[in-house]
Amino acid sequence: MALMLVVGLNQVQAQPGNRTQGKQKAKMQLTEVQKEQLKSAKLEFAKATKDTRNELNELKAHQRTLMSSDKLDENKVYANIDKMTVLQKKLMKERINMQLTTCKLFSDEQRQLHRQKPNRNAEGMKQGRGRMHKGRKAGVGNRRSDRGINALDLSDEQKEKMKTMKIAQMKASQNLREEKQELQLKQKHLLNDEQPNKTEIMSNIDRISVIQNQLAKQKVKLQKQIRQILNDDQLVLFLAKPQGIHKHRKARMHRRF
Repeated sequence: MALMLVVGLNQVQAQPGNRTQGKQKAKMQLTEVQKEQLKSAKLEFAKATKDTRNELNELKAHQRTLMSSDKLDENKVYANIDKMTVLQKKLMKERINMQLTTCKLFSDEQRQLHRQKPNRNAEGMKQGRGRMHKGRKAGVGNRRSDRGINALDLSDEQKEKMKTMKIAQMKASQNLREEKQELQLKQKHLLNDEQPNKTEIMSNIDRISVIQNQLAKQKVKLQKQIRQILNDDQLVLFLAKPQGIHKHRKARMHRRF
């Protein structure tokens, strides 16, 4: 519970306009000393992870370059994904370590106040985001994707092949995606325990990281297949907007815990 308290407080500070979170923070009645300690802990975390975050951003930029290359080199792309996975996992674990340390700052009464916060609020937000995501996927997201695909002026045969490829990729990744969702839910429960089990939390992060790595590589395979059905002019347009056509996921892998 203490870990979730820290996460909640971080979110409050990140979103000062959120009235519900503001009220929750007020109920906690943090002392000035606690506020300063939290501020210092987050500052130390930012300093300690600065180099890792910068390196990760460089790898992401390099990944965009690799993916927009005329000839896709899978080995280089996969190697870069592996490097990003290592850094993303490192950041996730550093964040957990920071939370484990910071949770010791709070009194039993403060934890009890946070424990009284209705869980249905978080679940409702989660479900709401899920509905919004589905809506984007079925509506706006698809329209944007359609605009990108329409710019390629695909033949009916190409459209059918692309559709088949995407369906096959979704089926092939279904088990991994479902396992990832289960592990993310498990992670929330682990962080919400009275006495968080650090070993189990870190082990859970390891498995989530492996799955995300595999899913990223599957998407690369799909793009390579799509490239093969395009002519030269279509490929130029396809590579001109790799992110606009294919980027439908949130990149904050290292913060989804």
